[in-house]
Amino acid sequence: MKTLTQNIIATYGKQGEEWIANLPATIEALVKYWNLSHFISIDNQSFNYVAKAMANINQAVVLKISCDAKSMTNEIQALKHFNGQGSIQFIDYHSKYHALLLQQAIPGITLKALYPTQIEYVMNCYVDTMRKLHSKHLSSKHSYSHIGEWLRAIDRLIPSKPCPVHLLEKAIFLKNTLLASMSKPIFLHGDLHHDNILKNNDDWLAIDPKGVVGEPEFEIAAFDFMYIAELANNPDIKAIFDARINLLAHKSGLNAQRIKDWVFVRLILMAAWHIEDHGDPSWAIQLAETVQV
Repeated sequence: MKTLTQNIIATYGKQGEEWIANLPATIEALVKYWNLSHFISIDNQSFNYVAKAMANINQAVVLKISCDAKSMTNEIQALKHFNGQGSIQFIDYHSKYHALLLQQAIPGITLKALYPTQIEYVMNCYVDTMRKLHSKHLSSKHSYSHIGEWLRAIDRLIPSKPCPVHLLEKAIFLKNTLLASMSKPIFLHGDLHHDNILKNNDDWLAIDPKGVVGEPEFEIAAFDFMYIAELANNPDIKAIFDARINLLAHKSGLNAQRIKDWVFVRLILMAAWHIEDHGDPSWAIQLAETVQV
């Protein structure tokens, strides 16, 4: 709860303080509303309160509560769009508390638990899940957000510490070039990293979709090619990074150079979001500096 509390207050200020203070009462109300039992909070909470439970029909579920109504609306839209094709299922929503009731993946281990010791297996599972998510047709009359809206955060960055000017200028050039040359857009998960893909029986299912329109190379660029611990323990990070991108590009049939470019852009985007939320952008900036395209 400590990380959740710090993140919510840093991001939402007074509103966040009130949300944290009211959280125990909110949880109690939702447990009664959905008649939940065997209630267990998960450990790694960052921006949402999440707990596992059993519903009254003896169904394993997840309760997710947010301080941000818009993020919940976007997630519901995305889950309904995917409709269980590569993602967990949406069950119900409580608008007053910005709370979701979701299918629980069982046993629920993440791809992160297998990486990088089983790189090829993880990549195969990742690509299979991504293809399922991308299999649904995107209507021309959709109202979903576009990745271009997200990327405006990079334009708002001031070229100084903590983000060096040469990294910012490169990110702006690359994102403008990539957006201008993007192929037919599809509906993306938007945040498809290892911790957001969970084992469910014999399948792997995505959780926490953001729901955004873009191209598959932008999606796959969220793959956790390098972990923080690897930065200190490997002498040639750039070579390892390039080899992993080339392998994943081969497995997915996507453009390796566009993936590399989007990885760099997404790292600077991550830094921009951390700066806007008064967080620490140092890891994203360090990795961007290390793996420059």
